[in-house]
Formats: sequence, C-alpha cells, structure tokens
Amino acid sequence: MHNGEKLSVLMVTGVYYPEVNGAVLQCKRIISLLKVKVNFIVLTTSRHKNLIDNDVVDGVNVFRSYIGNSGAKLLQIIKIFSVFLTKRFDIVHLHGFSSRSALIVLISKLFHKKVIIKMTSFGHDDAISIQNKSRLFFLIYSLADTYIGVSPIFKEMYRKSELDECKYYQIPNGVDTNLFLPLESVKEKNELRSELGLPIDISLILVVGHFSIDKSANHVLDAWLRIQKESNNQSGIVFIGSTNNNSFEVDRNIVNSIYSKSKQFIGERVFFVEKTNHIEQYYQAADVYVLSSVREGLPNTLLEAMSCALPVISTRLKGITDWVLNHNVNGMMYDYGDIDALGILLENLLQDDNLCKRIGSNARTTIKNNFNILSTTERIHNIYEDL
Repeated sequence: MHNGEKLSVLMVTGVYYPEVNGAVLQCKRIISLLKVKVNFIVLTTSRHKNLIDNDVVDGVNVFRSYIGNSGAKLLQIIKIFSVFLTKRFDIVHLHGFSSRSALIVLISKLFHKKVIIKMTSFGHDDAISIQNKSRLFFLIYSLADTYIGVSPIFKEMYRKSELDECKYYQIPNGVDTNLFLPLESVKEKNELRSELGLPIDISLILVVGHFSIDKSANHVLDAWLRIQKESNNQSGIVFIGSTNNNSFEVDRNIVNSIYSKSKQFIGERVFFVEKTNHIEQYYQAADVYVLSSVREGLPNTLLEAMSCALPVISTRLKGITDWVLNHNVNGMMYDYGDIDALGILLENLLQDDNLCKRIGSNARTTIKNNFNILSTTERIHNIYEDL
C-alpha cells in the first residue's frame, strides 16, 4: 500500500449480485460498509451468459467469467491473470475454497499478494476436508496468510490440521439488524402478505435455500404433510429458492418430488418464489422459519430469520447451529432427517402464539448482541489493516 492510498482488496466469490444467495448478500454488505475505507474489486463467475463480463455494482468493479463449457476454463484463467496484471490491490479475500481458489492462491503468491481464506461450509472447505482431498490441494491451501472461520467447528478442524493457530480468526457472519427486523403490528404483516401475494388467514412456514440434497427442503414438506393429515391445521409453506435445473446446486429429483407431493396445495397453501431481492419481507411475513440442512458453515438465512424475531427450527449441527441456538430458548433443534421430531416442533409452534413470541424475541436479542454486521465488518477491516 502506498502512502495516502486506500487499502485495496480483491474479493473472490462463486457468484455475485444480481445473482443472490446468503453468501452474496453477506459479501455485498461487507463491501458497502467498508468501501469508505477500502477499495474493493470483485472477481466472480456465472453460468448466465447474459450477465455482463465487466460490470459495476454499487460503484464497485465486478469482473465475471462464464462457467458453462470446457472452453470456459481457459477464458477464466485469462480473466484471472488480466485482473492481476491490470488492477492494483494488496489483499486477495477468498470466500470459500475450490480448485479455482487454489489457482488464485498460486497466482496471488506469484504477484506477492496477501491471501485470506474465509471457510464457508463445514465438510467442504474446512482445513480437515481440504487435507483429506489431496496433499497438493492442502499444500496450496496452507499458503494463505489468514483463515477466517464462521463457527467453532472450523476452529476445531483447523487445530486438527496443525496449521499455524496464529493465522486463524473466528468471525461469524453478520446481520443488518436495521434491515432484518420484525414488523410492529398484525396489520402491517397482513398488508405485506397481500403485497407478496400470500394468504393472510393461515400460518406460514418459511424455507429458504437451494433445492438440493444438502438443504433437504423436502423434509419440511414431508413433516408438514403429516401434520395436515393428522390435524388439518391452518398453515402453509413458502419455499424460496431456484428450481432451475441449470443450476449445479439444484437437484432435479428433489424439485420434482416436492412439486408432485404438494400439487393439490400449490397457490393456496404451498408457494414457490424463484428469487427475491427483498428476502427480509418474506421473513417479516412468515410465522416460523425452518432450516433442514445436513451441512452448513453458519447459515445466513437462520441468522436473518432470528433477527426478524421469527421462531426458528433447525437441524442440530455440532459447532454450528448448536452454537447459535439454545433449544427451547431462542430456537428449536432436531436431528437431521427425523421427520417426526420436526413435525412435533412445527405443531408446537403453530399452536402456541406465546411460545412463538418468546422464542422469536430471544432470537432477535441473540442476533443483536452477537451477530451484528457492524461488528463483523470492523473485525474484517482490522485483519486487512494487520496484513
């Protein structure tokens, strides 16, 4: 960094806005809060040819390469080199680690750049998972200057890998609690539901995420269908997530199964939202949020739902959700795949307004005290400065 010049960071993500997921929004918020102090450039990919190669999002340059065919790999490598050759930056901040990330680490070292690896998904890019993939992959991974883990399970795996403990920082994902906040009245909630085309006379369960085996949205539908058979309670489900088979994260069988099982309810009790740029409105309009994943890093959607004072039900994931949630205090937990247990928890919440209010209120307090985006960005900025 030259005297008088702002620190400059290359953010590397899988996809970036206008493509939207929890990781994208997290990254975008960090950039918007820090761009007064830091110059950011974004390097990303897309499967959509219609997205502009070189783009500007909120005043930040975004360089995209297409990943859709075999010839695209060479173009990606050329794009990466061109960014390193033509743009000035001091730090490379990787969100997640993949084979493309490994190449970027090697290029970063060639150009004498500092490297941060943010580990995003346990079982995928934690230190032990990388170590198990291959010695070469782990050797490249070990060249980073700093590692960020979002929950305690990453620290545990990092220690086991015997990488330098001084390079590890635990910084959880953060939530903008002024954007993700509960509505003040039932009237406001009903008005919002009408705007979103949702019914106002039933309780709504919200599920957010890809229709993938890992996310297991089908488990929520199965639990709800059992409740419908046994008690016929007045409730419905809103699924938010792409059902597009072209996305590598979407499992066609799960999409087909969910559509087929919910056919008689679609448009009345079961709703599908492909994507939204105002996810906070759906949290505010819902009554219960469910996370049914088998694997996560630290799910943004869970934190956002809690920030909106929604009572949440989540799979019990060691060092991840059991670190955020205290069962029956600020949320509910069940063992992955236990449809009966999920059904019982759903029924408990759908039948008890006071329980919902207590858990939702405690959930919002948890987020305000421990997962505020301002604290997250301040700690990331400190790492940039130290490097």
